[in-house]
Formats: sequence, C-alpha cells, structure tokens
Amino acid sequence: MNFDNFDGIDIVDKISLLRNCKSAERNIMISPYNAIANSRAALEILCKGLIKKNNVEQIKPQPKICKNCNMPIEDTVNLPPNLATMIDTCLKEGLFTNEDAAALIRKNGNDTLHANKGAQKLHVVNAKNIEKAGSCVQALYTLFKEVFGQELLVPDFDLNKVPFGYYEIVRAVPKAPNEVICGDNNYFVKDPQENYYYFQVFHRNSMEERDNELGARGVLTGNKIKEDKGRKSYLLDVHYPSNVLAESDREYIAYSVYSDSKLLSEIDHPKFTEREIVQIAIDLTNILIELQSIGQGISLRNIQAGNVIVTPCEGGYMAGIVNMETAKIQGYNATVYKSIESSFSENPYMPREVRQGNESENIQWEKADIYSVAKIMVYCKEPAEVKSEVDEDFIYDSFSEKVGDLLIDTFESSINMIDEPADFKEKLEDAVKNL
Repeated sequence: MNFDNFDGIDIVDKISLLRNCKSAERNIMISPYNAIANSRAALEILCKGLIKKNNVEQIKPQPKICKNCNMPIEDTVNLPPNLATMIDTCLKEGLFTNEDAAALIRKNGNDTLHANKGAQKLHVVNAKNIEKAGSCVQALYTLFKEVFGQELLVPDFDLNKVPFGYYEIVRAVPKAPNEVICGDNNYFVKDPQENYYYFQVFHRNSMEERDNELGARGVLTGNKIKEDKGRKSYLLDVHYPSNVLAESDREYIAYSVYSDSKLLSEIDHPKFTEREIVQIAIDLTNILIELQSIGQGISLRNIQAGNVIVTPCEGGYMAGIVNMETAKIQGYNATVYKSIESSFSENPYMPREVRQGNESENIQWEKADIYSVAKIMVYCKEPAEVKSEVDEDFIYDSFSEKVGDLLIDTFESSINMIDEPADFKEKLEDAVKNL
C-alpha cells in the first residue's frame, strides 16, 4: 500500500502516526467514515510531531469575545492548541506549505466528529463518499511527500495500490469486454496470511438497473455453488468480504487463486503447447460438468479470455473461471438475459445463433459454453484469431488433426449439434493421449 513508502521516516510518535495513515488508506474502499477520521487523526499527530521536532512556538487559539462586554470569554482563554492552530503553526514556520491539503483533511475530518455535520452520511459506502475519503488520504500523502519526500524519494500516490481493507492489491487488471463491474478493473489481492484472491467489485443500488441485476446474479451464483454439498474441486472457492453491516452501493467477491495465477488475457503472447491447451480445455469442461450438477444446472454464458484463470502446475497449467454475473440458473424464475443480450452480438466467443439473437428462449446454454471453451483453445494459440468467422487453415496448421477436427466440428455445427460437456470432455481426453 502507498503509506508503506514512509516506514523509514523519523518523527515523534511514528508508530501511532503510521498506524493512522495506513488505517486511513485501508478504509477508503470499505469505510469512508473511518478513512476520513483516521486521516484527521494522522494530520494532528503529524503537526504535533513536526512542531516538537523543530522546537517551534505553538500558535495559541484566540479566545472568543463576549458580544455584550467586548471582553474575552473566560472559558475560552488559554485553551490548548487545536488542529487549526497546529496547521497554522506548521504553515507559518514552513514545516509544510500545502495549505489546501491540510484544510481539506481538517474540514472533512471535522464532519466525522459532529453528527449534525453529516457524520452519519459518511458511513454509507458509495462512490461519493469513497471519492471524498480518497481525496483526504491523497492529501495526507501529499503532505507526507512534502515533509519526508526529499529524504525518502517516494513515488506519487498510486490508486491501484489502495487496498480493500486487509486485502492488499497485488495488481489491477482491466475488466473483460462486456463485463459489468464497479469501475474499470478487477484485482489480484492477498490477505495478511499471504492467501491470494481474484477480487471483483459489483454494483448495488446503482442508478442503472442492469448493473444491479448483474451484480446480484454474480453473488447469487456464487452462493448456489458454495451451498452445494456435492461440490468437487474444479470450481474456485468463493468468498464474500463485503462489510454486511455497512450501507453500500457495491458487492465484493473474492475467488481463491495462487500467487502465480493470471488471467488468460494477461498473457500477450501465449506459448502453450497443444497438450497444455487441451488440458486447460479439460479443466474448463470439468467446471461446466460440475455446474450442471448444482441444483437444476448452471450455465455461465460469458466464458472468454478475460475471465479464465490459469495457474502453472506440474506438467502444465490448471484453469478456473471467475465469471458468474451472466449465469443462467435453471429453475430460477428471475433472469438476466435482457441485461446481457445486447453484448452477445459482438462477442466472438459465442455461437452464431446467439450472436444473431435467434431462438433466445430455446438456447442450450451448456452447448454455448462449450463453443466458448473451443474459442479459448484458439486464444491459447493466437489471440488475434478469436474472430466470429474461424480460419480453418489456421486451425489445422496449429492443432493436430484430431483436435482440429473437434474444433471445426464445434465451430461449424448449429448450436443444438454441439457436443454436451461430457461428450466434449471425452473427445478431449481421447485427443490428449496422442499429444
């Protein structure tokens, strides 16, 4: 996280100062109120420390004047220094010069101290409050950089390093095409125990009903998977780190992954062997088979390189899927089809009938998912070849005859003639014997 850059500073009450700074940064995304309150506390400790370290005279608060007698009110004489006078002292003595940053933290921080100034509203986790909390923490970082930057040569504040509570961001990755999430990125994160997760943020209480609907579907699908007592090991474990006590406009989902896991789309120039590609496809097909056994069956409807996770393992790679927000849950009355229909026409991972919007009520989605797995195999050879129209010459130039035949049969068949997941898996396992 960003304030780790200042672990080497030398100042009075350093431990308390950095604890408040890091708490402020950790709380931006999950508790704006606490992020702002911690920023104010950190600013006060910083000012006290600078004044003491530099042995400068503290400006005293001015007493209030009685309107009737024009004399100082006794109770306001000789008051101890407050944050406003501490800031004034630091500015006057040149201990820092960024008056705007200090004023921003003080103003917003004071709101957390008084219910009638909107403290209760700051407890809501929404975009407005997150932005306000983020601006306070960045202002605090700006002051730190001014005070300690020459000594430590710290970089600028990086938004992609702001953690989700105790989930520290390892790296941010752009969302997949047509993916509906809150913001532009998903995240690989780790917790204090060095457990790694793929982290998604979905909408809740958005102005766009489509965003809410798909966010809720992502959570619902994950719950259906978690609650299934017959689960095997193919599906990634799903966690919900949302603060359920907070009023929030977002949902958090975390999939268990490994430190060396990557999205397939992060690999610019894949160099998978054909055997590795087939094994990835077998893993994905096993996931689809398992999903069919949960309740009355679940289909994903949006498998693409941007939501397939691959992890190196002995003898190749293992694969998982981190997309649940477009899922079709058989036997569940509510549907999200209308919210995702418009995204299908330009999606090369979908069969022709789906792209053209034909027979939407009768689509066998488990077969559409198999078509997507076949396109993933093409991506693993050459991402640029994932197109609506398949180049047959490329397929046979890139794959063995048995695998090439399976892919061409999948791409050229009508959706109803595409293999069921179990049949597709059997053919993949037969093909891999000769690789």
